[in-house]
Amino acid sequence: MGTTRVTHAAHASDIRVRDAIARVIAEAGIPAVLGMPGGYIGGIVTACELHPGIRAMLVRQESVGTIMAEAHGRLTGKPLVVLAQGEWIVGNAAQGLLEALLGSSPIVVLTEMTDNHEMSHHAPYQAGTGDYGAWDAQRALSAVCKRVMVSHTPAQAVQHTQLAIKHATTGNPGPVAVIYRRESLRGSVKASDRPVLFPTAGYLPDARSLPQQSALAAAAAAIASATSPAIVAGNGVRVGQATAALARFAAHIDAPIVTTAGGKGVFPETQPLSAGVMGEYGHRSANELLGASDVIIAIGTRLATTDTSGGDPRIIDVGRQTLIQIDIEPLHLGWTLPVDHALCGDATLIMDALITTGCARTGTAATARIADARTRFPTNPGRANDSQSFPIPPEHVLATLQRLWPDSAIATCDAGENRLFMMHWFKATSPGGYLQPTGGGGMGSAVPTALGAKLAFPDRAAIAVCGDGGFTMSFPALMTAVQHQIPIGVVILNNATLGWVKHGARNAPCMEQLGETDYAGIARAMGARAIRVTSPAELAPALAELFRGDGPIVIDVPVSMDTSYNDVRVFPPKD
Repeated sequence: MGTTRVTHAAHASDIRVRDAIARVIAEAGIPAVLGMPGGYIGGIVTACELHPGIRAMLVRQESVGTIMAEAHGRLTGKPLVVLAQGEWIVGNAAQGLLEALLGSSPIVVLTEMTDNHEMSHHAPYQAGTGDYGAWDAQRALSAVCKRVMVSHTPAQAVQHTQLAIKHATTGNPGPVAVIYRRESLRGSVKASDRPVLFPTAGYLPDARSLPQQSALAAAAAAIASATSPAIVAGNGVRVGQATAALARFAAHIDAPIVTTAGGKGVFPETQPLSAGVMGEYGHRSANELLGASDVIIAIGTRLATTDTSGGDPRIIDVGRQTLIQIDIEPLHLGWTLPVDHALCGDATLIMDALITTGCARTGTAATARIADARTRFPTNPGRANDSQSFPIPPEHVLATLQRLWPDSAIATCDAGENRLFMMHWFKATSPGGYLQPTGGGGMGSAVPTALGAKLAFPDRAAIAVCGDGGFTMSFPALMTAVQHQIPIGVVILNNATLGWVKHGARNAPCMEQLGETDYAGIARAMGARAIRVTSPAELAPALAELFRGDGPIVIDVPVSMDTSYNDVRVFPPKD
C-alpha cells in the first residue's frame, strides 16, 4: 500500500516582501505580534496590522514584548513574534531573550540593522552592521538567542522568517532572531526568484521522537524494580506540554513528584502526589524524600546546581541511586550528573511509552512517603496567621491570597525575596498555574509575564506578585495592560526596600532604600484600578478585587521587613 505524497506548491505570483512575512506568521498559526515600531521594521508592522489573522499589539517598551512572548512560549510551547528596531531589541529587550534562552521558551524576533544607505559604513548612525564605528547586531543577539539569521534579499527574508519559527520550536526551544538588511525588505519577491517561496507548513513538521525500544525497556525495568522511586519535574515539562502525561505517569508508577524551582506549577501542589520544591529555597521535606529514593526519574530538567544545592549528594547521589533522565535535547542528558538511563525525545511520548512498556508498581507507598517527610520536616509557616501586625508580614499576605485563589488562576513572580516567599509558601493549584524566572531572574518581569499568560489563556486570571523594586521597573508593562485593557492583577509587597539586598548585606548600607511611594496613586494615574491597603482588615477585601476581571488592578500592600529570605532557606540535613 503506497504512501500519500504531499505536494508543496511554490508561490505562483509576485508578493511584497512585507506581506509575505506577515503571511508566514499567519500560516504558522502565531496569534500575535508584539512590538515597538522603528527603523525599517515599520512595513512589516503595517502588513501585520492589516492581516486579518494577526493581532498586532504596541508594547510600551521592547522588554515588555520579549517577556510577554517568553511567558506565552513557556505556557503553550508556541512562539509569539516580537518586532522592533535592532538597536533597541538589544538595548531594551534582552531581558526577555535571556530568560527564554536559559529557560527554553520559543520566541521569534524580527528586527533590522538600520543600515541606512550605501555610505552607512562611514560614521554610521544606529547601524548594526559591525563596521568600524558601528555596533554588531548579529554578534550582540547571538549572545542571547539560540540562532541568529541575517537576510540580504527579499526571498531570503521570507525563508529566514519560516526557518526562525522552525528553529525556535524544534528540539530544545528558544529565542531565534532574524535581522533584515535594508535591501531585503525592499520591493517584492517575484515568482521567478530563487530561492522559491513555499507555504510555511512544510517547514514545520512534527519532529517529536522516541528513544529505541531497548532503551525504553531498560528504563522501565529499573522503575518496576524500584522500592522508593521519585520524579523530578522541571520547566521542560511545561514547555513541552507534558503536564497531563506527567500526572498519568506518576499515578501509574506510584511516585512522588518533586519539582525544580523552574518546574514549580507543572503539577498541582494541592494533589496527593505533590512533594514540593527541591533545592535551597524549596522544601526540606522534598530534599529528604529525594535523598531517600532509590530510583529518580528526572523529566524536562537539566538538574542544575541551583536545584541540587551545588550537587549535594544528600539530595541526589548517583553513586547509590539510579538516575533516569528524559529530555528533548541530547546535550542536556548527563550534562550535570551522569545518568544510568538517558531517554532523548518528546516527554509525553516517552512517559506514555514507559507506561505501556511495563513499569507499573503496586501499592500506595508514595503518599505515605510524602506524609512522613512532611511530618518529620514541616515547612515553617512563619507568621502566616498574624492578622494584626502592620505593616503586614508577607507570609500572611500570601496565606490570605492562597485562601482566595481560584484553582485555574496563574501566578507570576518577580526577582527578589517575593519570589522566594511565593516558591516556599504559596501552592500552585493547576498545571501551568505558576511562573517564575527559570534562568535569568531579572527584576521587572512579573507584570509582563502576567500579560503573556493572559494572552495564552484569556479565560484564566493572571496575577503578578512583585516587590516595590520590581514594580517600579514594570511601568511600561502596566501602561500596555491599560492601553489594551488586559485584565491582569498585580500585588505589590511594598517594604520601601530592596529586601534581598538589605538582608544579604546583613543590614549594612547597600543602596537598598527605595523610599515611601504611593504606587496605587501612580497606577491610577496610568488608568488602572488601584487600592492601597492601610490596615490589616483591608487586606482580604482588597485581594478579592484581583479576581473580578474587569481591567488591570494593582493592590499595594505595605509589608514588614522582619521576614527575610533566610527564613525560607533550606539546607540539607547535616550528617
